[in-house]
Amino acid sequence: MPLVATVGLSALGILGQLSTAWGYGFFLVAVILLGSGTAVFSIYVFTQSYASEPLQRIWSRLFILGGWSYIWAVGALSGYFVREAIDGRMETKWVLFGPAALAALIAVEWGLYRLLVVKNLPTWRRFGHVVTREASDPAATRRTFIDDVLLHRSLLSVSGFRWLRHTLIFWGFVAMFVIEILAVILREVWPAFGGTDVWENPTHPLRLAFDLGYELTGAMVLLGCVMALVWRVMVNGTPEQKFSDTPSAVFLLLVVASGFVVEAMRLAELPPDPAYWFSFLGYGLSGLWAGSEPASLAHEALWYIHVFGSCAFIAYVPAKRLVHSCATPMGRLMISQKGLLAAKRRSILAGLMGGQEND
Repeated sequence: MPLVATVGLSALGILGQLSTAWGYGFFLVAVILLGSGTAVFSIYVFTQSYASEPLQRIWSRLFILGGWSYIWAVGALSGYFVREAIDGRMETKWVLFGPAALAALIAVEWGLYRLLVVKNLPTWRRFGHVVTREASDPAATRRTFIDDVLLHRSLLSVSGFRWLRHTLIFWGFVAMFVIEILAVILREVWPAFGGTDVWENPTHPLRLAFDLGYELTGAMVLLGCVMALVWRVMVNGTPEQKFSDTPSAVFLLLVVASGFVVEAMRLAELPPDPAYWFSFLGYGLSGLWAGSEPASLAHEALWYIHVFGSCAFIAYVPAKRLVHSCATPMGRLMISQKGLLAAKRRSILAGLMGGQEND
């Protein structure tokens, strides 16, 4: 039934019966539900609450409803923009961007689902019964979450350089993602419901605040990529070389660097204004194209390179070592649960002994 609703929303959008408010409304609901689900799940995992079963039902339902709301948003928006393209109300670049972005989202979400869920389902089916509230250790979970997920202290104890490189890329990327979600709400959702489109005013305080956020997080990722490539040269031919991922670092570096150049070209086409220094790197580079006649054409061409490169990188995430940014923290959290690991060992021994007895 939910999938039928997705197809129906897409069809209504194509027929011109839906406004963008439908798609962005579902998107906003998805953000609220998934955020609430994450909050309840955190209470469930990080505390020794006696209301564990109700909490589990709540977060699981919030995640399911949030996931379907997100899918409905994609269906409704896809149908709406297909209608806009058919009627000739969309620029060519946005007509091309829509399918590329959708393909990238499907690729990364399906890839992560296969790696983090499907791949671990056999283990869960075999040992899921030993995962009990009594055997869990919320205090150890909290410590591990702070030390290894938030602060990456285990990596810091190995190499300060690797820690700084990883932290810049990881937290720069995470912060950029959060800023983009908030930007979509301000830039797309709010105007879809009749609010003032402040994004069209490049000197509006809210727009400038987002520009600064993008600039800072982009600079973090850029510096982290440069450090990753420097470290790769430093460890060439040593055992530590296996921890490098040069293709991902180069790929991400090109995507982020092209984004700064696109921003510089955009600002070069505007009248000078000190407010643009909120985009400190972009505005600093904009002087290279100020007054240049072919700047608009170059801006358009580089926009395609940056945007489609970004889509390709998103789809590429599950294919290489970048996925370990998600998998490794999950592994460390599980290792911190000594009681669950002991229960797992007892289950294995009981199975072996039972097999010997059956023989």
